[in-house]
Amino acid sequence: MNIVTAADSGFFHCLKELADSVRKFYDKPLIVYDIGLTQDEKQQLDATIIPIEISEKVDHKGRSLICNTGIASTRATHKPFCVKKYFESYHEPMILVDADCLFAARAEESGFDVAVTRAPSKDKNAVYENGIINSGVIFFNTPAAQLVDRWAVECEKEKTTDQKAISDILSETIDWDRFNKLQDWHGLKVKVLDARTYNDYHLTKKGKILHFINTKHDKNIFEQLMVAYKQGRDIRKLFAKIKRGKVGRVEKIIKKIKSIFSS
Repeated sequence: MNIVTAADSGFFHCLKELADSVRKFYDKPLIVYDIGLTQDEKQQLDATIIPIEISEKVDHKGRSLICNTGIASTRATHKPFCVKKYFESYHEPMILVDADCLFAARAEESGFDVAVTRAPSKDKNAVYENGIINSGVIFFNTPAAQLVDRWAVECEKEKTTDQKAISDILSETIDWDRFNKLQDWHGLKVKVLDARTYNDYHLTKKGKILHFINTKHDKNIFEQLMVAYKQGRDIRKLFAKIKRGKVGRVEKIIKKIKSIFSS
């Protein structure tokens, strides 16, 4: 099992932590497809760095407005090309993760070709404009060439994201409410895994793979969360506090003491 990601300089601060967690739980280097790291950054990483050229047809660093909310979604349309390149050189199963992920435990599942993650929802009428899954974590136990080729073609479209593209393709046959059951997608064995375990973007203590999505991966916030995480603190509560802009009683006392001694 290999852990694979792609990153540029904007996610370097997350990438270092991801690489360390991969070394801790898998005792091997993270594989990073380089889509814009500096030479100095690459030298600092405990990782196998692989250059990759993404077609000009794919605006993978841009954003796409795919709904009427006025909020553009990150395209990240480089992902299928990274999967294809990986299986040109490697034969081991892999987990494709976003650079802002972190392993809290070893995750390794078998018995399927591809597994994607989504969070269970009680809202049967929910509209998923950017795709029903969260594509920050995808398991590939086989190259899944038919799926990945279709995904790559969809990612060349201007108004899509990697997440919407693969969600739409898999939706042809997949029942998204059937978790942990083998399903068929044109001969491919697919599983839907619970994001609360394998793509925990709520940062609970149950996730094997944590995902610092949205503002959670902003450098200042991420660094605060990582300090707290290494101290064994509840980073879900800490993020809520940071988001609200509230400071706890202990933090207030420390801040007051510091102001006294600095005056």
